[in-house]
Parts: sequence; structure tokens; C-alpha cells
Amino acid sequence: MKVAIIGASSLTGNKLIEILAKHPKADVAFAFSKNYAGQNVSSLYPENESDITYVSFDEDKIAQCDVIFSCLPHGKSMSILPMFTSPEKLIIDLGADFRIPADVFKKWYDEEHKAKKQTPATYGLSEIFAGEIKESKFIANPGCYPTTVLLALAPLLKQNIELKNIGVYSLSGRSGAGRDNAKQYATEGENVFSYKDPYNHQHIGEMEYVGSMIGAGPLKLYYFSPHVVTNIYQGMHTTLTASCELESAQSLLSIYESFYSEQPFVSVKKVSGQKLNLNSVVNKNDCLIGLDYDKVTKRLYIISIIDNLVKGASGQAIQNMNLALGFNQTLGLKS
Repeated sequence: MKVAIIGASSLTGNKLIEILAKHPKADVAFAFSKNYAGQNVSSLYPENESDITYVSFDEDKIAQCDVIFSCLPHGKSMSILPMFTSPEKLIIDLGADFRIPADVFKKWYDEEHKAKKQTPATYGLSEIFAGEIKESKFIANPGCYPTTVLLALAPLLKQNIELKNIGVYSLSGRSGAGRDNAKQYATEGENVFSYKDPYNHQHIGEMEYVGSMIGAGPLKLYYFSPHVVTNIYQGMHTTLTASCELESAQSLLSIYESFYSEQPFVSVKKVSGQKLNLNSVVNKNDCLIGLDYDKVTKRLYIISIIDNLVKGASGQAIQNMNLALGFNQTLGLKS
């Protein structure tokens, strides 16, 4: 099975190359890069031992492939991917262009969509929309922050439990900022900084739109506050709080254990008395969810931990490829 990666010199493109090298059904035929054509992958990423050489964008080469991954920044895929839609090809976009309807995209990205009729594509949150993904040829991979938030809230949304004043506080390793920014932040040593307006971050639109699809009513976030930890390369730790009516912390745990019981990449634990480590998910396609609930204050507390480059991007993209092509969803992702 031939695979093409557009934007292959990005961090997510490199992670795709790394993971797909272990996939028994996939062969990266072309790794497209505008700025690094002619260079070997290992010249840009010495830790990646791939012998693949980047090539310039070529429509004819893409036409030869069965699966097309796009790792372009938001606003770039909308002009390219629609020309390759076909019943014979699987397209998976790791960018933001096709995750939400064109009008929602306009609101949150302040940009007119150039492929309105193709929005939204099938949303690739694998554990929640597996049925739709299996029938799709055009998949929009979720953002890393939305992956942590939506997996954390989905079991409650599915049961139509009313959640009030949902606050989201996230910490991301510097790789979440992209290759060039990650290099810059690495020089800052031990530092943490917030970025974006907590009421206007573009991922709010994605989280609220998809969250409303999962539940029976609209999902609204009270705030979303993302931060970058400069001395951590990859990994994402999200804390959510909300008010809701539940019987107990144990009943909350039971809801999540039942919901994710057959999902190989999601594990659920109590927060109380546990040490939930970010390192436990790095370089894995896993999501670790920690739970607690205070009956007196009626406050919900959820921790959601992933690797932003794997479960938050390239790993989930391959999980979606597996689902869409009828493979076991763990193929190439679990030994």
C-alpha cells in the first residue's frame, strides 16, 4: 500500500514516517517537502534513521498512492486535498482545514474556506467515531488539545450529563508549537508560558462543535487556557473541571471504565492516591484519563494525558487509517 505525505518535513510528518516504518501494510512512497526537497529525512531529523529523501510536490506522484496524509499548516490543505478525493484513495488531513464547517472555520480562523463543500470531513476521533471512520475516504484528524478534552468529556456527553462552567487548563511540550518554534523554545531552559486568549483560541471552536455532536445539546467551555513547557519536548497534560450532579467518585469511574472498556489506547484511573505520569504516554498512541469527584461541592475533576505528536497527531492518523482500511486499529501502533 503506497503512502504519500504532504508536508513531510514537519514534526507530525516526521512522526508519521517514523511510525509507518514499523507498519506491515504501509510503504511511504513519497515524502513531499517544499523547502527540503533532495535532502534525506535524517539530515533534518538525525534521530530518524529513515533512508527516505524528500521530494518536491508532484500531483502525478500523489495520484500513484493509495493513502494521502497532509501535515500542512491550517489554511494550506483546503487548496490541495479536494483535487485528490476519490473512492479509491484515502485522505487524512492532520491540519485544521476540514475538522469543522466552513462558517465555523471562518469564525475561529478569520479566513474564508476555499473548499466549503468538503467541510466538514469525517472527524477522526477514533474512539468516538469509529463507525463513521470505517466508511470514510476523507478524514480530518483532531487537534491535540481537542483530543485530550473530547476523550475526557465524551463518556459524560454520551450520557447527557449536564456539565456547567467547564474549565480547561493544558500544558504542552514545545513540539506542539511546530519545528521552528520548538527549536527557539529549547533555548529558554526551564520555562512555562501561556499563549492565546483563553476565550478565543481557535481550538475552542473545534471542541465545542464536536462536543455538541457527541452529546445531545450544545457544549460550551467556560475557558480554555493552553501553556507551553519549554524544557519538555513532547507530551500534553490537560486538566478539566466542571460542575455536575453525580452519585459519587466511584460512579464516575464506573461510567468511564464501561465506556472505554474495549478501547486499546485509553486507560482510566482514579486521581486520588495515584501518580499519573506524562512520561507513561510519550511515544505511545495512548490516552491516560484520571478522575475525581467531590460530592459536597459537586465539582468534577478530570486529567487527560497524551503525547501531542502521537495520539494528538500522527499516531491517531494511523489509527484512523487502520480503521478506514479495515485493519486492526492497533496495527503498527502496538507491539
